[in-house]
Amino acid sequence: MATRPDSFWARQVEYLLLLVLLAGFVARGLIPAWRSLNTDFPNYYLAARLYRQGYPLDRVYDWVWFQRQKDHEGVDLPLVSFVPHPPACIFPVLPLSFLYPLAAKRWWLVFNLVLLGVIILLLNSIVQLGLRRVAIIVFLALDALRTNFLFGQEHLLIAFLLALATFFFFRGSTATAGATLACGAALKIYPALFLLYFLRKKQWRAIAGLTLCSLALGLVSLQVFGFGTLRNYALGVLPRVLSGELNDPYNPYWSSFTALLRRTFISEPELNPHPLIHLPAVYAVLQPFCQALLFVPALWLISSSRVAPAKEKLEWGTYVVLLLILSPNPGPYHFCALIVAGALAANYFLESASRRSGYLLLGFYALVCFPVHPVWTAQLSMWQTLQAYLRLGALTALWILLLWALVSSEQKRFLMRLRSRETAAFGCLMLTLVTVGVWTNLHHLRGLFANYAARLVVRPGSLFAAEPAVAGSRVVFNTMAPSGYTIASWSGNSLADVVFASDAFHPTASQSGEGWVELASVSSRIVEAALARLPFESDRTLVVAENAEQPAVSADAKWLAFIRENRGRGSLWTKELCLETEKPTGCAAESMVVGDEYNVLEAAFFPDDRVVFAAQPRTRAALFVLDLKTRRPSPLWVSTRAIRYPAVSPDGQWLAYSQDEGGNWQLWAMRFSTGEKRRLTGGECNSIAPAWYADSKTLVFATDCGRGVGLTALCRVQALP
Repeated sequence: MATRPDSFWARQVEYLLLLVLLAGFVARGLIPAWRSLNTDFPNYYLAARLYRQGYPLDRVYDWVWFQRQKDHEGVDLPLVSFVPHPPACIFPVLPLSFLYPLAAKRWWLVFNLVLLGVIILLLNSIVQLGLRRVAIIVFLALDALRTNFLFGQEHLLIAFLLALATFFFFRGSTATAGATLACGAALKIYPALFLLYFLRKKQWRAIAGLTLCSLALGLVSLQVFGFGTLRNYALGVLPRVLSGELNDPYNPYWSSFTALLRRTFISEPELNPHPLIHLPAVYAVLQPFCQALLFVPALWLISSSRVAPAKEKLEWGTYVVLLLILSPNPGPYHFCALIVAGALAANYFLESASRRSGYLLLGFYALVCFPVHPVWTAQLSMWQTLQAYLRLGALTALWILLLWALVSSEQKRFLMRLRSRETAAFGCLMLTLVTVGVWTNLHHLRGLFANYAARLVVRPGSLFAAEPAVAGSRVVFNTMAPSGYTIASWSGNSLADVVFASDAFHPTASQSGEGWVELASVSSRIVEAALARLPFESDRTLVVAENAEQPAVSADAKWLAFIRENRGRGSLWTKELCLETEKPTGCAAESMVVGDEYNVLEAAFFPDDRVVFAAQPRTRAALFVLDLKTRRPSPLWVSTRAIRYPAVSPDGQWLAYSQDEGGNWQLWAMRFSTGEKRRLTGGECNSIAPAWYADSKTLVFATDCGRGVGLTALCRVQALP
């Protein structure tokens, strides 16, 4: 068949476009990714490496603990975190964990290039666009691919699993398609929502495949990671992530209605001090209403049974877009999954000869996936806010276009369906979802902002302040900087950073003002540093203990307690500190007082030099008391729940601690003499690491209420009258 001249030139333009896109991907994505180690690959790699070395992974969601392990493993990256990843995210990179980090990432990039080629081939076998146009759609997702490769993310793997499930589904292997989606859901949650698509379609084999494979993977994860790790994720991390409380939940980087509504209607002193108006109740209503308005009409428009292949592919692609627009925290790399939807929808418009809709589709798709979105960090004007949410606007327009295509595909039946019982049932579903969502939001937001007035330090944009210690009139604490973790000192209206050459954790101080801090590199060491006296010269430090973590000092500065870890399990050690007049004669050597069979987590001193420590010898953390004379630990009964972060008041009368309540850590105080207990915090968030002021009535503690999970700020509370 002769080729028309315009067809020839159209092909040349398409080849040129593909070449430009490929060049952009290589120059802006592949080459920089090959040369550097960026987040998030080290997060997966480090967790996999720790597992391979025999570490328990029940603390991988602890920001400081995970950062410390990064330092010990020599991973050359300023900041790491395993939040919000499911534990199973380590499986794909586990075979690479024996390599050095950059070498492991390069092999991961090679694997991703293979995945990219397979995705193109799979989609080409599903749609009738031709290999060239499929490749154009794939590489139009330039920002998604660039960030996935640059960060070493797993979202291209998710896109591959979606494409593979699509291939199986349209070849009639629906059970295998369900099982493939279950594998994707083990890495990122949203493929599991295809269960609702299969229920709508009455695809029982697909439901069985997804359900049984999910159960099997759950049992494997339980066997591999243990109950504690899965519990910490399921109760402590996942609910907060699903509500959008990840990292900075107010940042326009997250292209979602949840993030937009949170930024508009919820204040946070450091991360979002100037919303449009602080009305959390409005957020509580609008957020589930928007989610239901996105979800229910799309599910209703999807046919209740298998239909013609062209429309079926449109419905499948629309559902993928729906999952992405429902996500509370989608970053640019999440939109690798949009490649599957783009190819299926483009195929539908090509077959239906709807060229205008096809051009609109490619335009919206390119706006979502192309690197035209600036990163905003400062307070935004209304115009800047609209620019910041350009990706969300384009994604919404794409979703509306696909919904309109579904409506147009059955114009004759659409009005009849509007008057059907099925429509009434979906209306009830929407009302139910909104009602449950509003109730859930109101319950979650209750008490979440009560600590705002008690914030000790308000530093605009600060993501993290934790591990406070009172040093005379000052509070010293751990904080996060772009270069890593450091120490800050606060007194009245004076805030100063104490920058060390390596990550600095867990400052502690005596009542007279002497300070100690943990410095972490390939091993940790504890150094003496005058943290209460500024200006402070960080290079003038005295090493007190090597291979030592989390220092705690007695009130008279006579004893230092610290933790040593053996494959993630802590033992407790003590050392008698030298006074200036005693240094020539020497002091007692350090000694282990509690073995790692206890798995010591934190320690603090009584005024009489006894030590109270939190440990997790089995499945639940509890408190123990150690007399340094007898060196015999005995249980300190406080509660049947898990207990951590003990702190004894300077007068020895009260114990402050954090108690696990359904995945949230709440602050309590208990009087030793009577057992009287006082709950000091509430809300579906964490309040941890208390430290007493000298008056034995006031506490400073770390809380992530109103913030990203685990990313705490400091508050001051009057614990006792």
